[in-house]
Order: sequence, then structure tokens, then C-alpha cells
Amino acid sequence: MVSGGMMKLRMFLCLLLGCCLYMAQAQGKTELCIVGTVHNPRSYFDSDTVYRILCRLEADVVLMELDSAFFDRDFRFDLERFPDLLSTNENIGAHRYQTERGALLRPFDVSGRNAWYREHRYFEKQDSMWLDVLACYRESRLDKRAQEDVELVLQVMDYNGMKFASARDMNSSMTMGYLSLREQILYSKLLSVVEHTESLSHWQDFARLWAAHWWRRNEIMAANIRRTVGTFAGRRVVVFVGLEHKPALMRLLQGASDEWVLKEYWEY
Repeated sequence: MVSGGMMKLRMFLCLLLGCCLYMAQAQGKTELCIVGTVHNPRSYFDSDTVYRILCRLEADVVLMELDSAFFDRDFRFDLERFPDLLSTNENIGAHRYQTERGALLRPFDVSGRNAWYREHRYFEKQDSMWLDVLACYRESRLDKRAQEDVELVLQVMDYNGMKFASARDMNSSMTMGYLSLREQILYSKLLSVVEHTESLSHWQDFARLWAAHWWRRNEIMAANIRRTVGTFAGRRVVVFVGLEHKPALMRLLQGASDEWVLKEYWEY
């Protein structure tokens, strides 16, 4: 018969082994960190901020909000074809980090994104549609519900006017909550205004395309991130994405896999 002391020793060894296995699995997991950005320099965020975040995390792989067409075969920025690439905070900071530390860069945005925008004259039509909506609003040519919807959209439209103290402040849970509410209001309310206003009926097809593209693009970016992260098991992967996209990516990627852990950059 096994003595009581021996039984306790065996239980202790089993627990110890279990803890060791758990720690080994946790340490071996891929770490995924999503950082919301602004593309142009601000007092609280610039290319040096991007570089410092990457150095702090000691990132192995950096995912960029770019079409794959902007990279060469070695996944370096194709500066011969696109010399203006080094004009945004993310691109400047990531390029410096790759050059100095040898990190890997990968794209995760929709393939052919810019060509699609040109084909659909996306930004030209977006601006024209919004100007027509504003004209109807200011001239009181909307019904009461649409008038109120536009007022609500105006309240959340320009988050660039928000004042942040730091990159962490910009990426805080409070900011994410606001931006999540903003996207729900902006895309649903503006689409509703166009669909229910006769004088804006010529914008209906584009408004539906515009709203659907926002949600679809986020889904494609999240799928591309999942696929890319899967090829870098056990590595530390950092995603830089325009701030307003971060809430959707966090929703789509949180708990999406047991193979990685999702963290904020200040947790390092």
C-alpha cells in the first residue's frame, strides 16, 4: 500500500508538472498587439512613437495597413516604385525599426484596395454625398427623424478633434468605446438618411456600397491578420492600424484563437 506521505508527494508532483506545462504553453503562444494610430504627426503620436513602441515590445513581425502591392519580394517597402511611402507615422517608424532590428514587415489590408477606390471614385463620391446631405440638413429639407440623425452624426463625425495626452490615452478602453459607438452611428444613420430622403435618392447605391465596404474591409483585415499570425507561431506580432479601425479588429480577433494572446502595448 502507498503511504499517505507518498500520495501527497505524488499529488504535489502532478500539480507541479501541470503548472510547468501550462507555463510552457503560455510562453509559447503567439502574442498579438494591435496599436491604433494616426497617420500624420500629432503632439501625442508621431513616427518616433511608432519606433519606441516597437522597441518596447521587441516585435518580431509588424503588420502594416497597406496593400501588398507596396512591398517588394522580400517584404520591404518598394521605395523605387512608391517613393512617397515614407510619409506616414507608421511607415516611417516601421521602416526604421526593420532597418535597424531586422524585423519582418507584412501587409494586412485588402488586396487591390487603392485600385478599387479609384475604380469606384470612392473618396470623391464620399465627399460629394456628405456635402449633399449637409446641404439638405442646413436648408431643412430633411424630415424630423433624418434631421436628428444628421445632428447625431455631426456630433461624432470628427474624432480628430479629440485631444489625447499620449498614444496610450488614444488607445484606451474609453476611446475604443467611443469609436465603436461612432461607427455604429455614422454608417447606419447616414445610410438611413440617404435611403429615406427623396432628394438624396441618387446616392442610395453608393451609400450602401460605402457602408458595406466599411464592415467588409474590417472583416477582411481581421481575416488577413489571423492568417498571417498563424504563420508566425510563438512570435510577437504588432499590428498598426488607423485608430477608428481598432475597435472592430479587437471585436473580431478577441478570443478568435487559442493559438495567440491579444495584448495592449503598455502591458510589456
